[in-house]
This record gives sequence, structure tokens and C-alpha cells, in this order.
Amino acid sequence: MHGIIFLAFEDFLGSRLGSDSWSQVLEQANLSNSEFSPEQFYPDQSALSLFAAGAALLGLSREAMLTQFGYHLAPGLVEMGRSTGIIHEHWKTMDILEHLNSDILSSFANPNEDAQSPDIRTYRLKHGEVAIAYVSKRKLCPLLKGILQGMGEVFNEPVAFKEPVCMFNNAPLCRLSVFLDDPLMQRYVDIHREFEIIHSRIEEIRLFTQFKGIPFTGSGLVLRYNHEEVLIQTQGQQLTAMREHGLVYMSVHHLPVGLKASVKKIDMQQGTALLTSFSLTDGAVGQRCFKRVAPETIIPVHLFFEEKKYTGTVNNLSGGGVAIVLKPGQTINEMMLFVPIRLEFRVPVKWVKVGDTIELGPHDVSLDGNILDVLPHGNGQLVRIIFSPLNTYNLHLMDQYFQSRQEVVQSELEALMKR
Repeated sequence: MHGIIFLAFEDFLGSRLGSDSWSQVLEQANLSNSEFSPEQFYPDQSALSLFAAGAALLGLSREAMLTQFGYHLAPGLVEMGRSTGIIHEHWKTMDILEHLNSDILSSFANPNEDAQSPDIRTYRLKHGEVAIAYVSKRKLCPLLKGILQGMGEVFNEPVAFKEPVCMFNNAPLCRLSVFLDDPLMQRYVDIHREFEIIHSRIEEIRLFTQFKGIPFTGSGLVLRYNHEEVLIQTQGQQLTAMREHGLVYMSVHHLPVGLKASVKKIDMQQGTALLTSFSLTDGAVGQRCFKRVAPETIIPVHLFFEEKKYTGTVNNLSGGGVAIVLKPGQTINEMMLFVPIRLEFRVPVKWVKVGDTIELGPHDVSLDGNILDVLPHGNGQLVRIIFSPLNTYNLHLMDQYFQSRQEVVQSELEALMKR
């Protein structure tokens, strides 16, 4: 374990029990006269012995002591990460967790090949939620939770947890969902005031809606507003999609969250939409790397992992991943989050162009990925999967599928505009 942890634990005990406590803990752990350097690694057993002795001296359970130590440790870790450039200045709690795998933990990896470093994998589910899988013989998940709570305090972003499975309950891993305790920032955002600012600045807002599973985006201006309703002006295609969908999402460049509204009335001649029933959404919408598309026809899919085969249908698809509705009666345990899987399905495109070559479709694909989330869906389950990086051909294939679906839906939307 990294020497920084030992030095931080000494500081933690000193802040609660006084400077003499460290020598007592060293003695209880049979490590008298030991010294630790912030540039060295030390046996895990030394740290575990110190943690046990420290918990006894504080009169706390091991889990409670580790959580308190993690909370104490967090500000120093953030400060050190910023000073070394590992943590960017603009990052906050969820950003740090999102980059924990590649950017941060790799900087503290033990160069000793025989050392058993913890396996911590994270995926950002939303603006305000990150999923974590933690596997380690150390079983220091309480320390991790304390660090997360401490980071939330550093950034004035209280965090909460859901822990469906834990190693302390005989599970092979800990599965955490970490989310902002106030992810929609209800305490800080006055929606009426935001529209007042937008109107006074003659500032454009970004609009996002869907029609038959295809996302449509556009810009709009706020013409009039009050506490109940807002009148916006936008172009005809966006208005038609909003009318058909009944909902619209909005993004304002100075807000870290998005806005959602119901469409009350559309005036095609005036080019306006009257919106009502406003609420905040988790994160500024429309910032996805890939656009998700709901298929027009049923796309069967086979999912393979751990020598098991599951079947289902595609719920939505993008270049970054896929959501699958499993066949009734088939279930995936949430404990399998992040496990490697293989997918097989047919992309219903008429053709795909790669370079100067055109190949006729449809096209069968076999893709690797990881289970991102398992959610209830009707009487079954919706499984969200993130793809491993796609090769150029498959990226072209996904893009071609999106383009073909968009062209069909767009023509339908244009026909509706003429009514």
C-alpha cells in the first residue's frame, strides 16, 4: 500500500487522540519504530494491522473507523491530485470518479508485479451518478465510501450511496451507485429567474426532443415568460417534433443541469411553442458523444457471458452502446455489472459505405462490451451495455444506420408539417 496512506492515518489519529496515539498504534500493530515514506510502498498487512489497532484505540468498529479515516483523507487527496495535475481544476466529485480508472489510480499503481492492487472500475451513468465496482482482498470499501463523502464535502456536493451487493455480505465484489444527494440542484436553481436572464440577454437556448426514436435538436428564443408558462420561438421541424412528442428538453450554456417542459400549445404560423410544467433534469442534455436511436422494427439480439446465452431485442442503439430488453423469464444478476460480454445482432441497413467500397446490408455484427446497468422494465429487465471501442467499419455501420433512420423519420416529419 502507498506510503501516503500510512502518513495520512498518523495525521488522522493525531487529530482525534493526540500526537502520542501513533506510537501506541504502532506498538499494538507490532510495528514499533517503523517509519513510512510518501514515496514508497509497504505491505498491505502492515496497513491492515494499523487499521485494526487504530479502530480499537478509538473504540470504533473497523468499518466505522475506515469511513471516518476516508472522510479525513479526501481533502488531502484532492489537493495532492490538483497539485500534481492528476485532477483537473474544473473537476468535481463525479468528474473525479469518472476518471478514476485510467487517469488517477494508474498514477498510484504499485510497480511491484506481485502486488495485488484493488480492482476499481467506474462508469458515469448520468451527470450526477457514477457506478463503481470494487474488488479487493483488502475489503476496504468503507474507506472508499468515506473518501467519497469527504470529496462531496470538499466540493459542497453531498453524495449518497446505493449498495445492492457487498463483499461483507459474501458477494464477490462491492457494487456502488454514487449520486449527488441533490442531483437536480433544486436548492440552487430558480427556473423563473433563469428565463428572466435568458430573455434579458436575448440568449439562445438549445432544444432537444424526439420523434419516433430519432433525436431532433434546434435553437430557440424566449419571447415571453411568467411563473407558469414560457413562450419560445423556433423553426418548424423542431415545433412539429415537439408537438408530436409533447415534451421538450432545454440546455442553457451557464447551467450545469437541463430543463424539461411539457408542450402546451404549438402555433406553426407564428413559429412558437407555449411551454409549461417545468422541472430540472440531471445534467445538461444533448451532450452525448453518440446519438441513441430507437429501432423501427424488432432487432433480435444474443448476449453471451460466462458460457451463458441470453436473448432479447434492441431497445435503443448508438455507436457507444446498446440497451436490450431481455426475453421474459431471463434475468441478469446486478452483481454482474461490468463483466465482459459479447453481443450478436443484425443491423438493418440497406448498405454501408467504407472508403470507396459499398457493401449491401443488412449486416451481422459481433461486438464486445461490458454490462453497464440492469434496470426493471415491465415484467422483465432492461440491460444497458457499453461497447468496447468499435473499429472503423462498425462505426461507419452504426452511423449509416442512424442516418438511414433519420432520413425516413425526417420525411415523415416534413409530411406532418404540411398538414
